[in-house]
Amino acid sequence: MLERPISRAGWTRVRFDQIATQINDRIDNPAESGVERYVGLEHLDPDSLRIRRWGEPTDVESTKLRFQPGDIIFGKRRVYQRKVAVADFEGICSAHAMVLRAKSGAVLPEFLPFFMQSDLFMERALGISVGSLSPTINWKALAAEEFLLPPIQEQARLVESLSAFRALQEKLNEAIQTSLVLREAAFTSAISWTAVDREEIGKLARFSSGKLIRVSDLPKSRSESSPFPVVGGNGIAGYSEQPLEEVPSPCIAIGRVGEYCGAVHFINERCWVTDNALYVKSHTDRLQSRYFELCLQNLHLNQYATGGAQPLMTQSIINRFKIPVPTLEKQGEIISADLEITANLDAVIQRLGSIRNLGRKLLSQCFEP
Repeated sequence: MLERPISRAGWTRVRFDQIATQINDRIDNPAESGVERYVGLEHLDPDSLRIRRWGEPTDVESTKLRFQPGDIIFGKRRVYQRKVAVADFEGICSAHAMVLRAKSGAVLPEFLPFFMQSDLFMERALGISVGSLSPTINWKALAAEEFLLPPIQEQARLVESLSAFRALQEKLNEAIQTSLVLREAAFTSAISWTAVDREEIGKLARFSSGKLIRVSDLPKSRSESSPFPVVGGNGIAGYSEQPLEEVPSPCIAIGRVGEYCGAVHFINERCWVTDNALYVKSHTDRLQSRYFELCLQNLHLNQYATGGAQPLMTQSIINRFKIPVPTLEKQGEIISADLEITANLDAVIQRLGSIRNLGRKLLSQCFEP
């Protein structure tokens, strides 16, 4: 992956606060911050340094942090989600994040975010997090951590290689977004001319909440001993030894609380659903499960969440929406068309996953002893 092996001659051990500064520019009234964009943890993608989504300062009320272009936004809550991003605009962000700035002369600003994506850094950060339900890291603990870093010239060489992987990831992410737009447009077109009445979801289906499971303790890969997916608001979060018996298969799960509130996931096997999600307990036999999932996807439920700083999706919110219920034959045609699009989408997602894995191997090659 690198043109020549990494030599650690000249590497020096530094405290984290020797290479980074915490920026604690607190904004008590977001609506009067004078900026146009608010970045919450829900807007950050795991293992991606780019910020693609944001809200508005008027969307939030509690104290936030101001950041500048080039600053690093690091999700200090639930570090295992691996949320690190580099801002390319001025804005405010969640207080559940740290705003960090590289120290000039001590480290290349372009190098620091790549280092923070490494397993070495993430595992260290997770190890000093405190709390059980929402493990959180604090600056004082992180500042004292020591790491072995290369000299500036070697940092520049590593940045060149890592940036190539990042550029390829960005292109694949753009292809994914295009496919998602196409998928939604195809579904909307398919149902727009269907001459059928719309019916309330509450009369077509029943929902239930999942049950608590310690996601941080779960293996992240499937194995013979842990074969069942554990589904939360952000999709599959790990694997368990047993499914939640009351959850049907296939399963439609919907993010219930927090940053992935309203996200819809289709799991075509037995699984466990966490307490951060709702699931479809049953639905009328006039609906195919996959078609129902498409309807829920296209409602964009996250727009209708309640709760402000802690978004919440309830059964009563979902139940009031109306969806078209065409014949099962027509539903099958819509599903078939969607599966063609998602097959191509899945191929791109798989390619992106492979590139990310290669990138993480490169990061490990760069920073592991």
